[in-house]
Amino acid sequence: MGYAEITLKLPTDYSEDLLRKKIGEEISSRNFTFRILKRSLDARNKRDIHFMTRIGVTSDNLSGNTPEIQKLEIIKKQTYKKVVVTGCGPAGIFAALILQKAGFHVTIIEKGAEVAKRNEKITEFEKTGTFDSLGGYCFGEGGAGTFSDGKLTSRTKTISVEKDFIFDTFIKAGAPSEIAFETYPHVGSDNLKKIIPAIISDFRNYGGKVIFESEVTGIFKNGDRITAVGISGKESGKIEGDFFIFANGHSSFKLYKLLISQGVLFTTKPFAIGFRVEHLQEELNFSMWRRYSLPGVKAAEYHLTADCDPGHAFTFCMCPGGKVVQSAPDEISSVVNGMSNYARNGKFANSAVVTPFSLEELAGKEISAGKALDLLENMEHDFYNFRKSFDIPATRISSIIHGGKIADLPESSFSFGLVPADLSEFFPKTVYERLKAGLQIFSKKLDCFENGTAMGLESKTSAPIKCLRNQDLTAAPFTNLYICGEGSGYSGGIVSSAADGIKTALKIVTDF
Repeated sequence: MGYAEITLKLPTDYSEDLLRKKIGEEISSRNFTFRILKRSLDARNKRDIHFMTRIGVTSDNLSGNTPEIQKLEIIKKQTYKKVVVTGCGPAGIFAALILQKAGFHVTIIEKGAEVAKRNEKITEFEKTGTFDSLGGYCFGEGGAGTFSDGKLTSRTKTISVEKDFIFDTFIKAGAPSEIAFETYPHVGSDNLKKIIPAIISDFRNYGGKVIFESEVTGIFKNGDRITAVGISGKESGKIEGDFFIFANGHSSFKLYKLLISQGVLFTTKPFAIGFRVEHLQEELNFSMWRRYSLPGVKAAEYHLTADCDPGHAFTFCMCPGGKVVQSAPDEISSVVNGMSNYARNGKFANSAVVTPFSLEELAGKEISAGKALDLLENMEHDFYNFRKSFDIPATRISSIIHGGKIADLPESSFSFGLVPADLSEFFPKTVYERLKAGLQIFSKKLDCFENGTAMGLESKTSAPIKCLRNQDLTAAPFTNLYICGEGSGYSGGIVSSAADGIKTALKIVTDF
């Protein structure tokens, strides 16, 4: 049997019969097996929008060799060593799963609740405005990513083996198979609510333990080693271990401060802030496709950048057919985010519009990691204090670009209230000017963009600080502490965070 990779141009609503016919014509054979390797939508010519599809084909009449696929290797060890993982997001889950499969005894500690309970609490929150830390968008089983669009894109070039393992794990847990080949794969929050518990169930079947609704409140140490963590909540007490992984995400400021108080070394880092923008999905479809719908494609999505001289702005975490959500980490903060289900069939589309930012820019001087956290918390509190509620300031994009009176706001997907406001009053001047310049450029690239609404504070694109990791991935000054995922400052998003968790786990396995 031989092998070849071919590229086919296919209509957006192609069937498997058409795909097989095209492959057969290309290789001059009816006897073959195939696998789609990559698929991307080409919408440059609005009269001829199509998929470009790369396919690996195996057949008797082909002469090429089948490429060897490198797979993640988990070394099995017989050990009684205990690993305590703090955080049940992508980094924590995959680190724990690898270590449990390798033969370690792993306990995950998560301050939030399981998915089903989170879902109930979020529904109640959006109906009543009563915040419950056990059921917010930030914390709980699966982390913030569970209630998101479930994007599985990553720009990191050095995680191909880890990425294949992550995608394979998701697909086995119920994710749609096309995530393996789509250029911009996504799972959808409705699927993630089933997939994440399935992966946790697999972890438990291997012997792992998860403690929900309990948070780490203390660290016990002996010299340069941590010996245990103290927890409080649904379960209270001391959890001893040989290795400790903190995969606490970018919003766990209390844990950051606990680690800093114990001498763990952090430094500030640039991240990005801005606001969410929202448009009617049909208008966006027409702007990008010159038609209101496209057979075989769920909804139009964009990825925009703008050079603002100086600096730049860009769109982030675009959610077609989704909604804007109040992703407050606590009861006195206000932070917006976006989410959508797998079908992406909602009335609205939303995205963050952000610009790179350093908290030193706000402080006007060099600051410590702890001070950086305080400044960002204050900014998030200011947005809550605007109305002493989870209602958010908002304005039309056209008002930002052209000035003038802030007009009445259109209908929105946001579950709380939108209050007309001048957003320039909420951001540092340099930040706002870059965001405004970005909107001007985006409105030239997409003719519907100016019709949208800008709202709230987007401050969770990545962590504002990062730990100083040693070459063996330990976090100074401890020899058995590992900080991974978004909370480490070295990753952002589901895939890169999960990959960082995998690399951390494999380092423990190989060094032990």
